[in-house]
Amino acid sequence: MDWIQSQGLDSFYDYRDTLSPRPDAATQWTLFDDPEFLARHAVTLDGERQEIELSVPQIRCAACTWLLERVLSATDGVLESHAHLGRQTLTIRWSQTVTRLSDILARIDQLGYTATLLTDEGAFQARKRERKAMLKRIGVAAIGAMQVMMFATALYIGDASFIEAEQRAFLRWVSLLVSIPVMLYSAQPFFRGAYRDLKNRTLGMDVPVALALSLAWSASIFATLAGVGEVYFDSVSMFTLFLLTGRYLELTARHKVLDTPVESRPMPMTMSRLEADGTIEQVPVSSLKPGDLVQLTAGQQAPVDLTLLSGSGSVDTQALTGEFNPHTIEAGDEILAGSVNGSMTLQCRVERIGQNAFLGKLEHLARQAEHVQTPEARWTEPLIRGFIAAVLSVSALTWIGWWPVDPERAFEYALSVLVVTCPCALSLAIPTAWTVTIRTLRQQGILLLNPTHLLAFAQSKHWIFDKTGTLTEGQFRRFGVRHLETSWSESDVLACISGLEASSPHPIAQAFRDIKPWPMEQVMHHPGRGVEGDYEGAHYAIRRASQDETVPEYPDALTITLEKNGKPIASVALEDGFRLNAADAVKQLSEAGIRITLLSGDQDARVADAAKALGITSYFGEQTPEDKLAFLKGCDDSVVMVGDGLNDAPVLASANGSVTFAQASDLTRLSAGSVLLSPSLETLISLRNTAIRARRVIRQSFFWVLVYNVVAVPFAVAGFVPPWLAAIGMSASSVFVIVNALRLKKLS
Repeated sequence: MDWIQSQGLDSFYDYRDTLSPRPDAATQWTLFDDPEFLARHAVTLDGERQEIELSVPQIRCAACTWLLERVLSATDGVLESHAHLGRQTLTIRWSQTVTRLSDILARIDQLGYTATLLTDEGAFQARKRERKAMLKRIGVAAIGAMQVMMFATALYIGDASFIEAEQRAFLRWVSLLVSIPVMLYSAQPFFRGAYRDLKNRTLGMDVPVALALSLAWSASIFATLAGVGEVYFDSVSMFTLFLLTGRYLELTARHKVLDTPVESRPMPMTMSRLEADGTIEQVPVSSLKPGDLVQLTAGQQAPVDLTLLSGSGSVDTQALTGEFNPHTIEAGDEILAGSVNGSMTLQCRVERIGQNAFLGKLEHLARQAEHVQTPEARWTEPLIRGFIAAVLSVSALTWIGWWPVDPERAFEYALSVLVVTCPCALSLAIPTAWTVTIRTLRQQGILLLNPTHLLAFAQSKHWIFDKTGTLTEGQFRRFGVRHLETSWSESDVLACISGLEASSPHPIAQAFRDIKPWPMEQVMHHPGRGVEGDYEGAHYAIRRASQDETVPEYPDALTITLEKNGKPIASVALEDGFRLNAADAVKQLSEAGIRITLLSGDQDARVADAAKALGITSYFGEQTPEDKLAFLKGCDDSVVMVGDGLNDAPVLASANGSVTFAQASDLTRLSAGSVLLSPSLETLISLRNTAIRARRVIRQSFFWVLVYNVVAVPFAVAGFVPPWLAAIGMSASSVFVIVNALRLKKLS
């Protein structure tokens, strides 16, 4: 109302008899509550819990992440939140029955942050706009700095040659005018960040920067008006220019990691769908639904999970696993999203789409990995806030100490301390290294789900392996059937077993996928012990065969026994081979001084044979999940566990570091610290080597930050570092940390 009246628009009220309604602060967020929007962009974890990742470009430092997480954790209905500094994203997990997403976003808006939908293309364009805006600010700061430096040079020379007072005042006033665009435009990101931090009662890295700029500029304006004292327009402009340039280099380095495509080719936007009338129509991928019949053309990448309906073909899964060799598929086999079709058109059925497709789940898990709090973050985040407080204190003490000695220089020296110790490098060291490491591993076919496990991958000297599906392929083949009840035919035995194993993710179940199953009821899986269910009033169960139930022709094969109402019916002999490069991986780990232990639920004789073939001297067979967990708890040193079965989930979750495979069950994948997308165990060596390099790079960055501050602070306090040199040093420190982290990509 006041603004309307001040503009002479009072007549507006002549046409109204009531006040305009006050806009609802949450109105702009109501789109995020739309069910279709949530179904497309949010991940449904269960009936009421959902998760979404949003872009928040105002996230600038560790204080921002701390503030957002702290506020949201105190918000009703928010189950979990994580703000990622490197990606500038915010992940929210909330309960739909308690709160709405729009209410959460309105709360974020009140803090001074703006959350927008994160899409690959949208995020890419947002990063592009951010770089362009930063370049504009750098351009203005560069022009201003060059002009002010010319005037400052004239002032320095003039002071030596007794310049006239009027000329000195003129040069100061011109310097002030030139510095105004630098302060009001180029330096605005620092002031906005500092205002937001102070408003929310926290200390971010923008606080000392904004304080240094405002103090120096204010003191210079006062000196210009009063005609006494020093002016720092040149230092202010140069500081802004150097700091913006450093941040632009940091920004470019960080965006380089995020803009690098993980997959080898872009996903198709459309697919050929078979309509009800028999015609084929090209439709957007976003319109596909499970059950739709589609054609996957030659050379096309599958954007959703498909099932091959007839015939055979070949697919290239390099984008998923890093393996170059295509593999053959038959009718009934799945074609996972991200796979590339071979040289012939395939008729397929859509199985899963969007976030529920294989590639969507993997990317979701990959993003989750970047949201896990790193071990160092537990002490670096409070350290950074304490460091900023210490910087402000040291700067104030420098001014107090120099004031009696040289009042004119006291302010300049205090300003240098404030600038030279800005904790930008400390804030960026760990997030940047983790982001590069996670992306590098992903390109190697390794999905890092929990960065805290990297320490174990790098340092643990004891690795434990499961056998079936881990050291072996887990692709069992049927070798023979022994009838323990003569009234049963072989086809009935296999159909019954197929029915019991139909819903099991265990590798043994794969040996019966080609058999038409009996429709079992009340099926229950007992990890490490077997499976049971009912059919036509009888109770059936599968268990490990006893010694007298084995198939005579295959005494060393894995043998299972089918029971009906507790009475053995038949035994089936199964066998599988070792994974690709299993022996080489075990050998390389052993040569690195790592102790290898084989823990398996299989028979002792079979475990001994496998251990002997791979050169493993420590092995234990017939281990239940409880036995494996007890063995792990009995280990005094740090342990890495590698397994794939549902029965391995407890020990994977308890190990210091754990590895599973993409084909494992959801529970097993969620329990592990990393997932190998490639079937080759050679990637274990890549995982360990990358973990070692990541830890080394992080230590190098922290060592540099420590040395820099130990050296720079005393010189700044002693008055040997002018403000412009302090700005260069601080920016160079941050750039070094970024460039050092990027070395992880080149070393991979």
